Amino acid sequence: MTELIAEHRPVARKVHFCEECGQEIRPGTRYTSQRCKDGGDVWTFKAHTDCMAWSQAYRNKHKEWHPYGGFIPMYDLIEPHEYNEWRGFFPHAVCRMAFPRIN
Repeated sequence: MTELIAEHRPVARKVHFCEECGQEIRPGTRYTSQRCKDGGDVWTFKAHTDCMAWSQAYRNKHKEWHPYGGFIPMYDLIEPHEYNEWRGFFPHAVCRMAFPRIN
């Protein structure tokens, strides 16, 4: 069972990647950082704050927290036809997911 050890909302000093949308968390952006552990494994989960909120709302609505016993990021979990349902609540997160940045 995964245990949350600590949660912070720092401002990024360097580029990180959001584990929900898969896009960059750019320097100067506030994001959610969670320290987690499961058995002997410890890791840090990082996500845009709005991606994290959208993820929690989506999973609460669909009761899909840990399908098949593992974490599935939003970019693999949500279908494109569902974006409009959430666009009014999490507009920036939906845009990052719907229109990924091309380098």
